[in-house]
Amino acid sequence: MTKAQIVGSAHSAFGKSELENTGQLMATVAAPALADAVIEPGDADSIFACVLERAK
Repeated sequence: MTKAQIVGSAHSAFGKSELENTGQLMATVAAPALADAVIEPGDADSIFACVLERAK
């Protein structure tokens, strides 16, 4: 087994999203993250997602 590697990253715009759910929000950054890594979707073994929300 090889060590974990972060090879691409992306983030959504900051602020309140007009999208319906977190899944849609994640989908908007998947392609840019893959492009940043210069890989195809089938080449990714896993993804890591972090959702930050401001406390009210």
